[in-house]
Amino acid sequence: MTTDGQDPGKDLYEERLKLLAGLWMPDAPSWEDLSEEEKDRWRGYAREQ
Repeated sequence: MTTDGQDPGKDLYEERLKLLAGLWMPDAPSWEDLSEEEKDRWRGYAREQ
């Protein structure tokens, strides 16, 4: 998490989550329902961007 309280992994996850509806994919779990391991994986993806 950054010092301003924003979590880039959460931001990226929620951005991609919005795309699922357009792909006729089932809903993904909310950020709060993800395990810490999954959240860390998304944070890593965000750092790669």
